[in-house]
Amino acid sequence: MEENQKFNVQIETGEIKEAELLTVVEIDQKQYAIYMIDNDETQGENVDILASYVIKDDEGYDQLVDIDDAEDREKVAEFIKNLIA
Repeated sequence: MEENQKFNVQIETGEIKEAELLTVVEIDQKQYAIYMIDNDETQGENVDILASYVIKDDEGYDQLVDIDDAEDREKVAEFIKNLIA
């Protein structure tokens, strides 16, 4: 089994955390990255599952952008619920 891609993200507190990509999914012609971040103390036991839009920047590289649309957030939340159920 290959290891999932890891990358750094800035969380709400401004702290930089290592995230692990779970999957990239397309819902209604929009791409979303679904990833998890460990919650410090109990490494591996308590994780946050997060999602962001996957947008191409001017040079064609993937960039993660906060999901700002409530309807899109709801669609992704539903997908994540089904993913971990």
